[in-house]
Amino acid sequence: MEENFNPVAQTRANYYTPGSPVQFVCVELLKGDVSGEHAVCLTFKNISRVTLTALEIHFKCKGVDGVILCEDKFEYRDLQVKPGELFGQDDAVFITAKAITSVDVTLCNVYNGKRVVHLDGIKRVRLPAPRRLAPELQKALEARMNRTGLKYQPQVFENGWYCACGAFHPTEEDTVYCSECGCDRILLQNALNTLLQPAAPADEMEMPLNAPAAPAAPAAVEEPTRIVGAAPAAPAAPVEEPTRVVGAPVYEPKADPIQPVSEPTRVLDASVRAPLSGAAAADEGTRVIPARRPAPVRQPAPVEDEGYEEYEDSRDSVAEALIRWVPPITAILCAAIALCGFVYYQFVL
Repeated sequence: MEENFNPVAQTRANYYTPGSPVQFVCVELLKGDVSGEHAVCLTFKNISRVTLTALEIHFKCKGVDGVILCEDKFEYRDLQVKPGELFGQDDAVFITAKAITSVDVTLCNVYNGKRVVHLDGIKRVRLPAPRRLAPELQKALEARMNRTGLKYQPQVFENGWYCACGAFHPTEEDTVYCSECGCDRILLQNALNTLLQPAAPADEMEMPLNAPAAPAAPAAVEEPTRIVGAAPAAPAAPVEEPTRVVGAPVYEPKADPIQPVSEPTRVLDASVRAPLSGAAAADEGTRVIPARRPAPVRQPAPVEDEGYEEYEDSRDSVAEALIRWVPPITAILCAAIALCGFVYYQFVL
């Protein structure tokens, strides 16, 4: 009689096998709805670049008191598992009525057609436990990534990286996408970094120019490892330059070449101030008035020298005659010399 088995518990593998083309992912415990027996199902993933056709494993199931309930080998045959695919979750390797607390799995041989890779001698590496996120941060991350089940803090190690869903991707897998939840590790880490950054208070958004510098924001939660490496430090804010008071430019009037810019002052003695009104004289002890402006001194106009003009005119006429007649005379002389030379060579010689 067929029986339906419902999921009861699921636990991810806490170790992996370096250099293996297949990795043990998780163990799932199912319970029959009629008999109440427990079925153990193991899930594996192909992290290679070829199609896997068979897998041989060795498993060990322990009960509540640590007693081994079953230790045996199991073979997955007639497989066609493509790169990145999960398999084995539908095959029960052990069924028992007793409660099971732990399952230990060792990879033995994996096949790709006729090719076989022996994994018995490879030492398994234990993985650090993933770190849980706070419930508020988990909900915010799931809303930002539009996915569910992102309960863990993404981390990267020397031998692989943890996704927020808890899946471990070894270095041999060579991928930035989680094969279980579909998250991009770079976008996932950027989203988490954004959520971890504290928001600035509203009263600090508008600050006067002369306000003292705000204290540095507290550092984000320290993470042992990050998905994309250390986040680039935010560019330092430009140092605010103090306000400088610049006075209006002073324009000084140009001095008049004839009138002086400043005028001397003179003090009137008592005899000169006597004619002033009595009230005015009583109020002011001494009165300063500008001195009289001196009359401008005009330069005499230059006297024209008629003899100088005549001398200059006579020299100009001689130079003009030389400039006019010297070139044609020189040209005639050169032509005559050339003609004489031509006649001499033609008729004399």
